Amino acid sequence: MSKKYTDEQIQTFIRRTNEELALQDPQPVLNDLGIDYKELGNDSYRMNLRGEKTASAYISLKNGMWKYIDFGDRTRGGNIANVVMHATGKDYKAALSYSLQTLGVKNHLEEALNSKRESHELSQADRERIKAQRDANKTREASHPLSKVTTVYEVATNQLAVDYLASRGILKIPPQMKIINGTYTNNKNEERAVYGVGVLTRDGQAGNIHFLSKLGDLKSMSLGQSNISFFQNPNSNKVAVFESKMDYCAAYQQMPLDGVNIIIANSVSNASKVAELLVSEGLTQTPPMMFLQNDFASYRMVADIMEKADIQEVKSIRYQVMSEYKKDINDLLLEGVKIADRIEQRPLEYFEDIAKSLELIQKAQQTPSIDSTRDALRKANFSERTQSQGQER
Repeated sequence: MSKKYTDEQIQTFIRRTNEELALQDPQPVLNDLGIDYKELGNDSYRMNLRGEKTASAYISLKNGMWKYIDFGDRTRGGNIANVVMHATGKDYKAALSYSLQTLGVKNHLEEALNSKRESHELSQADRERIKAQRDANKTREASHPLSKVTTVYEVATNQLAVDYLASRGILKIPPQMKIINGTYTNNKNEERAVYGVGVLTRDGQAGNIHFLSKLGDLKSMSLGQSNISFFQNPNSNKVAVFESKMDYCAAYQQMPLDGVNIIIANSVSNASKVAELLVSEGLTQTPPMMFLQNDFASYRMVADIMEKADIQEVKSIRYQVMSEYKKDINDLLLEGVKIADRIEQRPLEYFEDIAKSLELIQKAQQTPSIDSTRDALRKANFSERTQSQGQER
């Protein structure tokens, strides 16, 4: 008869299993299943899980752990077991069991349920083994980055960049915006030089750039480890959070932001890092200003930040969700909108409700036009009524 454990103990066993699984190089699983993949550098595999012309799924080392993200479907992510699910159609339990067996990782929950031992605390030897493996992964991750910053200089020294920003309505250039040169490794494992206008991350070791002209389908790129940017103002408790550096540039044209703490997420996947920074820097007392873009991922990002930082209300940009679908702050600037007139205080529920209504946009990669997405939203009974929430508060 299986032993009974508390919910907290069960979650501990599950967490241990997932953490040890995420430490393992997933290549044996990719090979065993015959998944179409390419090695990128020393710490990433790009996978084609849907027969795409250009593969968009990756499993890569991030802070010593192998993490899965699918840029073609932002609802997908996790660890190698999630990759197995999406590649084979297996349910999570079967995919996890297969992954554990293939990579030689024990299932801590099953072991506890079938064991006669009373204690299942990790031994000191196990702790040291796990730490050594994670440290080795971090060393591997740092040894051959897919991309990196090489040099940084002022935007004013590059007329092409100045002209490009002017074409986007950005005449007053924030001092944090720089020309950033770097290198990246392409899908043939060749190192290529790249540059653009962008910002350095909070540790100054990496950057996020916007190209002056597209690189294939790409408009922007992280150079080095993806992270948030933080430009601190120790004399103020006001904070403005931007999804991207171009959103910041656009708002900077019209709004007095020099006396404000500036956070740039650089990716919607960095919501947790933004929340942690808001809490650690004590920037949650005054409602933050959230300069989001008008799409599902951005509303979800703001909701995640608020939930994790325990923020009940923020100031945010108001969009007409359907008629301005996919627009951002730079679009508003170019249309002559007075951005300050669009700022309203909103509760957490506002962002959660819109994010739920816009979940259909997770299929945007397969949606041929904005009009067809609007039609899908209408079929889901979405209306502009959602936007009125909070306006009468």
